[in-house]
Amino acid sequence: MTGLRSDPRISEPVPRRLKSDPGDGSAPIAILAPAGRDGTVAGRILADAGFATQVCDDMTSLCGTMGDDVGALLIAEEALTGSAREALLTELEVQPSWSDVPVVVLTGEGELSRPLSPPLNALAAHANVTLLERPVRVATLVTAMRSALRARRRQFDVRDHLAERTAAEAALRAARQQAEDASRAKGDFLAVMSHELRTPLNAIGGYAELMELGLRGPITDAQRSDLGRIQQSQKHLLGLINQVLNYTRVETGNVSYDIVDVPVATALVAAEALVVPQVRAKGLKYTLGACDPAFTVRADREKLQQILLNLLTNAIKFTPRGGEIAVGCVEQEDTFRIHVSDTGVGIPSDKLVTIFDPFVQVDSRLIRAQEGIGLGLAISRDLARGMGGELAVDSTERKGSTFTLTLSKA
Repeated sequence: MTGLRSDPRISEPVPRRLKSDPGDGSAPIAILAPAGRDGTVAGRILADAGFATQVCDDMTSLCGTMGDDVGALLIAEEALTGSAREALLTELEVQPSWSDVPVVVLTGEGELSRPLSPPLNALAAHANVTLLERPVRVATLVTAMRSALRARRRQFDVRDHLAERTAAEAALRAARQQAEDASRAKGDFLAVMSHELRTPLNAIGGYAELMELGLRGPITDAQRSDLGRIQQSQKHLLGLINQVLNYTRVETGNVSYDIVDVPVATALVAAEALVVPQVRAKGLKYTLGACDPAFTVRADREKLQQILLNLLTNAIKFTPRGGEIAVGCVEQEDTFRIHVSDTGVGIPSDKLVTIFDPFVQVDSRLIRAQEGIGLGLAISRDLARGMGGELAVDSTERKGSTFTLTLSKA
């Protein structure tokens, strides 16, 4: 590094760095020269230019700086000998993927006019190398080091970005795991509570039936009427609990599907037979559209029946007396669509996104007037998807709703 010490141009004014310069010198420049004075001179020159420097006594010390946030290496060519060169090459090879430490080498005079020496060739194959031929102008050295630090700063930015992304991904995985654990705990709790509540409710129903039969002695008409109300409430509560239990089974994936060919018309007629009493009791008009008996879908027969009953029960529940319910099917290219339409209260547009969420009803004002806990549609959509289908809704407030079940053709 004698070229720096003896060069008369060292007395030239040293360029001062700008504070906004990306190579701001915060990452130190590690310097290695065979003679201690050479390293001290280089360190003083670069420090005067605003750079942080660290003068190393030997190659081992220089390589040690690469484990820290070193900005660049400044090495005299004479230091690249034998085992020292091999140690540096080894250290350069094990850098992280984001790292490519800039290496500035001060070569001998006239070195760049000849083919590169084997040591320089080996270094250039392993690192981002800049060669400066001595004697070197101070301004040239400062410019080269500033450029090296700018390149290093971009590498640090990549490192920081990778670290942030890794941390974000880890946080996302942890949050997802927490959500899954919470959902699993909720499902387990609901399942256990459902089982625990069914036992006393079945006992209530059983004892009420025994009393109604007179096995505990004669009862009056008023008592018989009260027992009827008890049984009705017991059945209602049992139905709600069964819905919760069914939902937890669907949500946790504990539902098995027996997919077979199911005639659409047969499924619609069977569902109609089950809801006719409710339709008549409420004074509704029920229309079952023509559906070719040859239309067949791939579905679980019982799950399809459950979806249709849920849709029809909802239509009856939210359609005022004198309204209409219509059921029909439409053939598509690879699917069949089953429509259940009503002239009921309809669904506000801002509720359509959440209508299939569990424990959600159309309007909080309806909860007190209508039975149910808002699980029917959530269960129905999950069952539809479990059969490879989909359940969607189209609705206008105060005009009615149309639920569409889509299933694959057989």
